Amino acid sequence: MSGDDTASLNTALLQMAAKIGGLESTVSTLLQTWQRMEEKASEGRKDLHQKVEALRAEVTTMGAQISTATKDIAEMKPTVQAVQNVRVQADGVRNVSRWIYWAAVALSGGIVWVVTNFVDIHLRH
Repeated sequence: MSGDDTASLNTALLQMAAKIGGLESTVSTLLQTWQRMEEKASEGRKDLHQKVEALRAEVTTMGAQISTATKDIAEMKPTVQAVQNVRVQADGVRNVSRWIYWAAVALSGGIVWVVTNFVDIHLRH
């Protein structure tokens, strides 16, 4: 091989070595980027898992509260119905009392009229 061929070969080898070094650097950068992305993704999955667990705990708590509230409502239902019945009865008693009051007023007015007329009749004779 001649000197020019050796120099040309050395130049080509140096360029190839530089390109291989650039590729190695690029691969190394890509690997580091991929590792950082994987770590962030793992943290994101961990956060999501924790949020799902917290939501699950809240739903479980709400289920227990709803169950307790349903039981309490079922226990109160007869009392509420009894109070409503008493209210209806009280309304009925109030209405009957009004009728009795006005009937008594009418009867007392009638009795006063009869007594007045009876007294007038006996006093005239």
